[in-house]
Order: sequence, then C-alpha cells, then structure tokens
Amino acid sequence: MAGKPVKSAPRAPVARALAVVEALNRAPVMHVGAIAEAAGLPKSSAVRLLAQLAEAGYAERLSRAAGWRATSRVLALSSGFRMSDLVTEAARAPMRRFTAQHRWAVFLGVPEGHEMLVRYGTVAESPLAVDAFIPDVQTPFLLSALGQAWLAFAPAAEREAVLARLALSRRASDRLARDRADLDRMLARVRKRGYAITDEATRRITKNVARRALEGRKRATGLAVPILAGERILGALSLRYFRSSLSDGDAARLYLEPLRELTGEIGEAVVQKVL
Repeated sequence: MAGKPVKSAPRAPVARALAVVEALNRAPVMHVGAIAEAAGLPKSSAVRLLAQLAEAGYAERLSRAAGWRATSRVLALSSGFRMSDLVTEAARAPMRRFTAQHRWAVFLGVPEGHEMLVRYGTVAESPLAVDAFIPDVQTPFLLSALGQAWLAFAPAAEREAVLARLALSRRASDRLARDRADLDRMLARVRKRGYAITDEATRRITKNVARRALEGRKRATGLAVPILAGERILGALSLRYFRSSLSDGDAARLYLEPLRELTGEIGEAVVQKVL
C-alpha cells in the first residue's frame, strides 16, 4: 500500500470516522499509516479518530508494533441491516434499467417465514404495470411464481426447512406442502425449464389483498427466476405481463435470457458489496 496517493479526506466528521471503521474492517490488524491511506485521511486525522473510536469501544490498540483492530462492537452497527436489504439495494438500479428497456414491470421477492415478501417493484417505471407495488407485501410460497422459483433452486436444506413449516400450516395456500409427490414433481418441472409461472390458484386468494392488486391479478401473471450468487440463493425476480398480450411460452422465449442476465448482475453486485 505504500507509495499510493492519499485520497482527499471526507469533510464531515462522521464520514471520516466511518471511513476509519471501514478501513479497520479490511484486515485483522492494521498500522496507523495503512489505516490513514485506506481511509483517505492524513495520518494525524487517523490517529485522532482512532483514539475517539477506542474511547467509544469500536477500536482497540494492541501495541505500537502490532497496531490497531476493530472490536466486536462494530457488529452492532449492522444489527438492523438484513441480507434482503443488501439484495434490494443491489437490485434497484438494474431492475429500473430492465424495465426502461423492456417496459414490463419486474418484482423482487425474498423469503420471510411462511411467505415470500415483495421487497421492490418497478411499477413507477413501467407504462404497462397493472399491479400496485406495496412494499413487503406477502405472497404464498407455493402459489406464486416468486415462491416456486425460490423453492425450486434453493439448496436442499433451506428448501426442506421452509417446506417443513408449510406442511404444519392449515392454510389453503400451503396445502401442497403436505403432498410431497405432487410438490416435488412441480418443483422438478420448474428446475428443468428454468423458471416458474404464477399458479392459477393465486388468483383466487383475496384475503388481505388490495383491490387494485386483485384487479391486476385478473389481467397479468408472473414469470420468475431465482437470483443466485454461487451456491447461495438470494431471492427471486418476477416479470409481470398481460396474458392477453403474451402467452407463457412467448414470455419465456422473449424474456427468460434477459431476466437471467438481470439476476446475474444483481448476484454479482451483492457479492461485490459483501466482499
């Protein structure tokens, strides 16, 4: 790291302190000079901020020779942040670009307990959208394209944990979890073709569904694909289209590969943020 030019220092005191915390997170132990360079600060500023962070419990000086390290208290800074928040952040811009190019709205879903949650949708960017976007609206695992795509491509342990919970449910939307032969065949079909299509039974669910969303269900359906990052599944993405305009086969032919490219971009963005 020696010899590299020091970046211009952030002006706000909080930004400078957070830059030091981020620098400390890059290695188990760091010397002041390396911390200052990584944070883009003069060495004198880094020394002062490290002392303040140590007083607050976020940094610790091991010795003059060993240097500084972050303490376990830095974990509290991220305790309110979920992986689904990271996925949503990474997905927003690519999803908006997709809709700007292809016009159809796309929706991001992540698993949450007994349901998939729709975390984001490009309704505002789509001239063809009929579904209202309601943040964190719930959709059934087994009846929605988002849920089926997630289940079909999730690692076996994660899938079985979800299905075990659904099998104990008495809700009509979870009934298929108690018929594993039919369910396994359905998920095998989804894996084989690479995408899921919204189940017709979803259209008959009306409890706790906004009127605008119900109207949208009568006219549109979803084609969903998983969002993968290596062996990890991050969620699923669904494109909503008019059945009067496209058959399911035409929707897959036209948009499956663009959707896969989109999910690949999202997965790569999440990996880069985590690293």
